[in-house]
Amino acid sequence: MILEEAIHFLQSNQPLPNDNDLSEQVIKTYDQTRMYFMNNPEIRCVPLFLNSFGEGSEFGVYQLIEDVTTQFPHEGVVQYLIKALQSEHKGVRYWCSQIASSFPNAKLIPPIVKLLEESDSDVRYSAITALAQIDDDRVLSIIKEKRLIETDQEIIDLIEEIIGGLE
Repeated sequence: MILEEAIHFLQSNQPLPNDNDLSEQVIKTYDQTRMYFMNNPEIRCVPLFLNSFGEGSEFGVYQLIEDVTTQFPHEGVVQYLIKALQSEHKGVRYWCSQIASSFPNAKLIPPIVKLLEESDSDVRYSAITALAQIDDDRVLSIIKEKRLIETDQEIIDLIEEIIGGLE
């Protein structure tokens, strides 16, 4: 694989199909693309990876994309995360909220807070987790507010654990 092939593959998969619609060849090529950029860091891949997530886990490969993004300066990744967290695609929002935990930055607060309104509890859970990593005075009050309206017990437990650690 060469750079332009890798870029083209990602550009053609914005986002990838959901897990139940993925072919083995697409999964294999996605993982090869990931490995290419692990060995050949190129910042152009970051927004493409962040917007490549379909719904599901891509059979374990999505979890590995964070390793690609953490190779780059935080500010560069944060600018792309801000946009990806606002994607119309739930898979993109979910996986980017997971990745946002590794890039704690106050600039991410507004798009992460928006994810707290999602109906999907997995998205809300990962958004709370990402928010808790950000060292900003607003975080505790945001999380406390969310505690007042959250109905999912697993998220409530997480919020109470976070509040205990922040107070």
